[in-house]
Amino acid sequence: MVKKQISKNIIITSSGTGGHIYPGIALAKEFKSKGYNPIFFISDNNASVNILKNTGVPYVMFNISGMPRKISFSFARFLMKVGLSFLKSIKQIIILKPLIVIGTGGYVTVPVLVAGKILRKKIFIHEQNTIPGKANIFLNKISDKTFISFQSSQKYFKNKNISVSGCPIRKDVLFASKEKAVKILNLRDNVFTILVFGGSIGSVKLNEIACEMLLDLLLKNEVQVIHITGSKNYAEIQRLAKKFTSYKIFKYMHNIADAYAASDVIISRSGAGTIFELKALNKLAILVPYPYATDDHQYWNAKELEKRGRAIIIEEKNLTKDSLSKAVYKLKNNMENKVVKNITNFPQKMMFDEIIKCIKF
Repeated sequence: MVKKQISKNIIITSSGTGGHIYPGIALAKEFKSKGYNPIFFISDNNASVNILKNTGVPYVMFNISGMPRKISFSFARFLMKVGLSFLKSIKQIIILKPLIVIGTGGYVTVPVLVAGKILRKKIFIHEQNTIPGKANIFLNKISDKTFISFQSSQKYFKNKNISVSGCPIRKDVLFASKEKAVKILNLRDNVFTILVFGGSIGSVKLNEIACEMLLDLLLKNEVQVIHITGSKNYAEIQRLAKKFTSYKIFKYMHNIADAYAASDVIISRSGAGTIFELKALNKLAILVPYPYATDDHQYWNAKELEKRGRAIIIEEKNLTKDSLSKAVYKLKNNMENKVVKNITNFPQKMMFDEIIKCIKF
């Protein structure tokens, strides 16, 4: 009797920016290391595609974006895209025969996971933020298990088949060597180093104010800088800082592990992935939550790190050169705590183990 061939395909679906996609990548690497074949289903926006292109993980693109907040022609077009994405999901799932379908956030996850449920696949979701997105609140009702990053998120979900997993973290971030990173980035040894980044698409105001403050510090020869600007005002920041060789500017950095390893203080937004990376690395941080995030979830993410005494929160409305400078000096004066990497338990490993138990071969 010929043994039936079992598919080893795993569909991971996410969309938007790095906050949703990087946890999926960390999970994909875990599955791949165990002999499974992860395939991403993503929206066709530039941020998603540019991140996935550099991973080597295959992906399928869907023409879908965020849901408009008001009833309008745009809303009708959004519904049409959801419907077409659902039909495409049905077709792709039938072709790929995945063992499971996992969603890590974004509106593309809705048609994909609903299609998976209809086709009787095990479906799972992961919520990164303290306050869940609308897509995950809906999908929780039909998921076989929901993984959450923060214990405080549990109250938002009706389906209580929940596991507090933390947020999957890229292993390269935790294992990067500071000595090697300093050489790769052409930095000086034993110089106070500040890393600035505003997420995968950047932040114009954060970039401009941070640059203004950092140029003042550089005039006093006190620091060196790694600034990941995103595409929006990369050219402007490059022009302002071009005379300082200690001001390293990047439009985007796929291997942010080196930047983390080389830095002493991080100035950034407070997406959940960033919060968990900073937490695991025990890095000092100045967090400027994105003020237009749904339900202000970035502020509440930041509060989780502030509780540990390792972060200062500056709301964007209060962000000035002076407030940022004071925060940097405060953290610089409090650098007596050694950086200790917490690499004993990877969230993606725990999620992998729980998911595998749910699969019926």
